[in-house]
Amino acid sequence: MNSIELYCHPFGKMIFSGDKLHGSGDRFVRSNCVRDDLELLFFFDSRGISGSFSDSIVDRVLKHVEGNRRYLLICRPLELTTWATLFNFLKLNGLSPKTIVTNVGFVDFTPKKQSVLDDAVGQVEVLMEKGTAQSRAAERYISSNGEQIQLFCMSYANSYRRNIEAVLTKGSTVVVNSPPLTPDIRLSRERPSAFYTGLDESNRFNRSIGGVAVIDFPAFDESQTYDGVHYTPLGSELIFHEITKRL
Repeated sequence: MNSIELYCHPFGKMIFSGDKLHGSGDRFVRSNCVRDDLELLFFFDSRGISGSFSDSIVDRVLKHVEGNRRYLLICRPLELTTWATLFNFLKLNGLSPKTIVTNVGFVDFTPKKQSVLDDAVGQVEVLMEKGTAQSRAAERYISSNGEQIQLFCMSYANSYRRNIEAVLTKGSTVVVNSPPLTPDIRLSRERPSAFYTGLDESNRFNRSIGGVAVIDFPAFDESQTYDGVHYTPLGSELIFHEITKRL
């Protein structure tokens, strides 16, 4: 893993640990305060922006807190933005915000190719013991172009949760869980069965973290998610509304 520096005015220099910063449009960083005045950290994976910035969770959150709270907002800094990404960020930068709002966890448990999960394991082992995270075969999946793909999922030692808890104890943390999906939902992209298992597992893991406030949601349908992962403007509005109740 590389040590990556990213500058955000007026907050200053930040350090991430990964192969490289995520290069697409859903990476977003903004702050209205210097490091010593940080009050509120928003730390989102790709679902913070989803299809477009306009009417996304990030867009709505910024309009809500700008001028009212001293914040740093980070969305998808790395390709894989997981609990380990947040853990490393807090430790490497010596940060203990009064309040953290995050939606990580989903990427930790949903299935991916082995090459992708190598990065996830690497992020865990930056500051945690080797063997804390391991990938395991989940299922074979036929892609839309007929290619057969072996998918893998992650498993974690109990120390993974304990390490996460240790960096969250100095303030309050709000965790946005992934909405389940209605049984009859029709997705633009078919998802393997391990995807649904991983979604449930990620929500259970988040609920098991001591000292955090978890926001759960009723099942989403096509009006709230367009691919089972990312949100429509309506889905983003519903999630944003629940976040504001905890701020």
